[in-house]
Amino acid sequence: MAWQETIRTSLVARDARDHQHAPMIAHCARLAHHCLDLKQRNSLLLDATRSPGAPGSSRDPKSDALRTALITSLEAQLAQARADLSEQYRLQSANAQRLLALSDSLRDAQDRARDERDELRQLRAEVDGLRERAKWHKEIVHEKEKQLVILQDEHTSLSLELSQLELQNDHLKTDNASLLARWLEAKAHEADRMNEANLFMDEAKRLRREVQEAQRAAAAAVGVGVTTGESAKGKEKALEEALAGE
Repeated sequence: MAWQETIRTSLVARDARDHQHAPMIAHCARLAHHCLDLKQRNSLLLDATRSPGAPGSSRDPKSDALRTALITSLEAQLAQARADLSEQYRLQSANAQRLLALSDSLRDAQDRARDERDELRQLRAEVDGLRERAKWHKEIVHEKEKQLVILQDEHTSLSLELSQLELQNDHLKTDNASLLARWLEAKAHEADRMNEANLFMDEAKRLRREVQEAQRAAAAAVGVGVTTGESAKGKEKALEEALAGE
């Protein structure tokens, strides 16, 4: 699991960090032990030089010079050992500071890793949600495709019906045009008959006016002959017959 791997990685890093300075610590221990040996040897030599000689012995100048050179060499070695020890202490302090800095860096890295794990968990949750939404949208698209196929079939059927209706409409237009032409022809014949009737009525009215004028003339003129009266009566009778026939 992820948390077990994190713990194992932290333990491995801690072990590597703890054993990182093991050689330096061992070297410091050896230097300290060597310094202690040098101190003991120096003390023994100093005691030997300070102790009085045997009775009857005399001090040799060469021996004193050799002893002085040896003491100087030992003191120089002791000073160098102390300097090395101080340098090792300084390195140890620097490494301790570095270890603290690395510990802080590790803690920051662990904090960042924890934040990244939280962010990763949130991102995984978002990805799962997006997958669910994608699945839902896919189902919706599938349903829409089915509805689209149905609508296309209906559109094809309606297009066929529309074509048939347009064909019927064209036939009806042709029939209507034929009927309109015949109706117009019939109306034209009827108009001709009406015109003829109007002409006949005008002629009848004219004849009637002539008869009326003739009657007025006959009433005004006394002693008009019988022939003229009969002629007027004949015209009036013809006019009445024409009006009755109309």
